Amino acid sequence: MRHAFCNTRMKFVAGAVLLSLASVSFAQSATLVGGGATLPAAGYAGNTANRLMTPSTGTLLAAYGSANGVGTTYCQTGSGGGKNILAGSVSGFNVNAACDGTSPIGFGGTGLSQPHFVGSDSPLSASDYSNYLAGHTATGAQPVQAPAVAGAIAVVFNKPQVRALRLNESQVCQIFSGKIKNWEDAALASAIVPMPGQTVTGPIKIAYRSDGSGTSFAFTNHLSAKCGTDATFGGNGQATQFQTNQDYATAAAAYLSSYSSSVGASGNPGVITAIGANQGSIGYAETANSVQSGTQRASISNDSAATTFVDPATFGGPLPVTVTYDKIIGSNNAAGRPQLASLSPAPAVAQCVAVVDPAAYAVPASGYPIVAVSYFLVNAKGNGADLAHVQSLLISPYNTTVRSNVTKIGAGQGLSFLTAPGIDSSFASRCVTQ
Repeated sequence: MRHAFCNTRMKFVAGAVLLSLASVSFAQSATLVGGGATLPAAGYAGNTANRLMTPSTGTLLAAYGSANGVGTTYCQTGSGGGKNILAGSVSGFNVNAACDGTSPIGFGGTGLSQPHFVGSDSPLSASDYSNYLAGHTATGAQPVQAPAVAGAIAVVFNKPQVRALRLNESQVCQIFSGKIKNWEDAALASAIVPMPGQTVTGPIKIAYRSDGSGTSFAFTNHLSAKCGTDATFGGNGQATQFQTNQDYATAAAAYLSSYSSSVGASGNPGVITAIGANQGSIGYAETANSVQSGTQRASISNDSAATTFVDPATFGGPLPVTVTYDKIIGSNNAAGRPQLASLSPAPAVAQCVAVVDPAAYAVPASGYPIVAVSYFLVNAKGNGADLAHVQSLLISPYNTTVRSNVTKIGAGQGLSFLTAPGIDSSFASRCVTQ
């Protein structure tokens, strides 16, 4: 599905021309250890039921491994945990710590000094960059970041009396600000298609991510940009008080007390589990998790086509994007919107931290309206004998041979490949050097 983004500061490149990157064969066999974001995990590695994932057929990492003679593992820590492990300086997080429990603090590595790669749905922030530099003072390494895929964030729910939920963006804002507290609220009536003979009533419990989450970053990136007066109630004096943040409790701090009730959970699979355990609940999660689990999800209209309700699973791309280099996420402005800031101190090698401005996908001009951009992050140095593998993995989402063998990213999965001019083999070899 073609999906248009709008942004006053950057324009997306028209068309969807895939970069033709030749697959490279390696004689050496290795296993690359990575993890992080749960949003793209189904597309990267497959079944998300287990925190530590071995890629299955049709996934990006399996296709990459087959093309390049290398194995991979992927641990679902969440984006924040993944970036903490990459940094190497955040207490409690270590690449060799176990990948288990509800909030893993490691990737399950053995004898590694650093991870081979990290996935994150929130780009590097100022604090992430500072943590990374603190953890790599001895080597002088810098992080390398490239956009990898995009994903649709689904509004998921558990209400057996509801056959279909068709939300407009105003209703999404009112639900997550606590303005709509109950299923029988008159403001929600137009969205509900009940099961035959059923009456839909009861309080709404909000399910949200309790961990550092790129899904939360992208979801609140949309809410802070879109909600406006739809989230205004109780005389708070502002158009919206949503903040863009990878911590949902921080992002929605002004509204948490307005919910009828709420429950936090770690990882997109954790939110899906919480939804399943709480009838009447509504939350947000990556679409692929709802597809795998069979969890109910809403169709949502974009304000540009208010009567067309879009199932997020139809999101498929590929999407053309434009990147900006050597920028990180700085502080939010007064409206809760994230602002790009220059890397400080400046990196030794320029144009190796590539970011898509969150403003560019906060309010898509058409199509499904709640979208995340997910990134691969690697180390510029310290890769040793795995250097060539790390270089090729970084740009594997743009490798035409790899893409041709991926079935878990595309329409029906809620995930999309990107086209990002400049993210190619030259980028990888210039930025990942040791």
